[in-house]
Amino acid sequence: MLDRDMLQRLYRYGYSLTRDEHRAYDLLQDGIEVALRKSPQNPQAMLRYVRTIMRNRFIDEYRREQRHPTLSLEEHDCPVDIDPRVLEEVVIAQQDLDVVIAVLEPMERELLFLWAVEGYTAQELADQTGAPRGTVLARLHRLRSKILQRVGSDMRAVGEGGRQ
Repeated sequence: MLDRDMLQRLYRYGYSLTRDEHRAYDLLQDGIEVALRKSPQNPQAMLRYVRTIMRNRFIDEYRREQRHPTLSLEEHDCPVDIDPRVLEEVVIAQQDLDVVIAVLEPMERELLFLWAVEGYTAQELADQTGAPRGTVLARLHRLRSKILQRVGSDMRAVGEGGRQ
């Protein structure tokens, strides 16, 4: 079935979609529950099947939230064991990442995760999504341009703020 590494990959995938620890676990649990009923024999087929289920559930939830927005009053502070000497660097890196992630749509975050974190090639992404390879390459190019444009404008704003 699925080993620990595969479960971690699926969780990270869910987190890349939701940006929320609890929702990522829920997506993973839903995906595994459905997959266990079908139980593909090949672990790689199981991995793809669970990822597809998670993606579809996320899209359903996203659409539902767009129709009926909710406001969460909970604070999502996650305790992290960090060496105090590098805390400032971690905070800066987290802020940069938050800025980049905030400008991306959910499907862009998914593409970024599969390409940059999981290391899928454009052809593998095309095979999984059913889109032509050229379309995937164009989406990756637009995604990179969007990120570079946003990071560049934020860096200019920081530089201008420092001169005042």
